[in-house]
Amino acid sequence: MNLKQTLRIFSLVIVTATFLPACTTFGTLAEDSSIESRVYTITDAIEAKNKPSFIGVESHNLYVLIYGQVPSDEVKAQVSREVKGIPEIRKVFNELRIADPDSVSTMSDTWITTKVKSSLAAEKGLDSKRINVTTEAGEVFLMGLVTREEGDKAALVARNISGVKKVVKIFEYIN
Repeated sequence: MNLKQTLRIFSLVIVTATFLPACTTFGTLAEDSSIESRVYTITDAIEAKNKPSFIGVESHNLYVLIYGQVPSDEVKAQVSREVKGIPEIRKVFNELRIADPDSVSTMSDTWITTKVKSSLAAEKGLDSKRINVTTEAGEVFLMGLVTREEGDKAALVARNISGVKKVVKIFEYIN
């Protein structure tokens, strides 16, 4: 992992830790952490063989988001195949893009994530602690346990943030 990837992961960890989801049990948080570690073991090996690439992972309530940039469709498919072998994962969302990771602005993505989280927190009728926000290359990924109404509202809020190119909803609906 190079310095840029390390800084990207560190900044995402800080933002995620600041806004930890409120409706997930400690056991699920521990399992999500374990899943992320196992997925990173797989993706680090794939990254090392397929440069340039950056593969990020978020696990929320046993749903796994894989995002970043890889050099080919074959690498993207390999990641899916290998990660789907982890039995605790309920669903995998492979949002890898075929692109050069050096073209992605980490600071811009961190700023977008901060603006989205702040806007969600200010939105009436929305419990922002239940929504995990990840931004990669201007694409905002929303994960969490929400009602359909809350999910739609969160997506609308995120779409209206400057710099957001696309919003991807990866929600588990509770009603």
